Amino acid sequence: MGLIEAATAAITGAERRIEVASKNIANVQTPGYKREIPYTEIAGAVDNSSLGRNSLPSTRTAIFTEPGVLTETGNRLDLAVRGEGYVLLRDGDRFFLARGGQFQRDREGALVDGQGRLVQQAGGGDLLLDTDAPEILPDGTVLSDGVPGGNIGLYAVGGDVDGAPFQSGMSMDQALALAESDAGEIAQAMVERSNVVLSDEMIGLVRTQRMAEAGAQMVRAYDQLLGQAISSFGRRG
Repeated sequence: MGLIEAATAAITGAERRIEVASKNIANVQTPGYKREIPYTEIAGAVDNSSLGRNSLPSTRTAIFTEPGVLTETGNRLDLAVRGEGYVLLRDGDRFFLARGGQFQRDREGALVDGQGRLVQQAGGGDLLLDTDAPEILPDGTVLSDGVPGGNIGLYAVGGDVDGAPFQSGMSMDQALALAESDAGEIAQAMVERSNVVLSDEMIGLVRTQRMAEAGAQMVRAYDQLLGQAISSFGRRG
């Protein structure tokens, strides 16, 4: 890999890292959001005679799945997942997974999020409520005046989406293995905060700036060497 290729890789990687940091910072207050972490991967044609000679680094991302802190809201229709698992949401004929959210009842009594996606019961079907103040037990059982009126399902993900870890709010891929889970529980009147730490993102941006500056210095060095070579050839001519 030549000097100009290394410089290009450094600048391109820095640009990608800035995009990821910007996305994380923009979602620092988004309930249930999971931080993306950029990392460098070496890929390319490698053989035994020139190990790494043609390899180009690329910047990819992984999802930091550590749960965020649960915060009380006082709203009985706000839900969070304590432990592992996701709530299943339906939007038409598409389904999504989420780590809870801030919900409300629609005109038909269905429990929906801010985008109008309907909370699904264990075993399937939209959850319908006849009150704005139900009691929701940790196992997902929904009580109205002490009488069970449904059960919110919790699901575990057993696969990746397009080769990347599943992120809360993503649409389910057909190849995704999905099963009901008993590893987590529902926390009523609470939301899970984003697991983004703003100070970590700012430190990462400083490092990224240094990476971009190093790439720019390599480009300047390349230009200087090229200029010297042209001058040298010109004098010889």
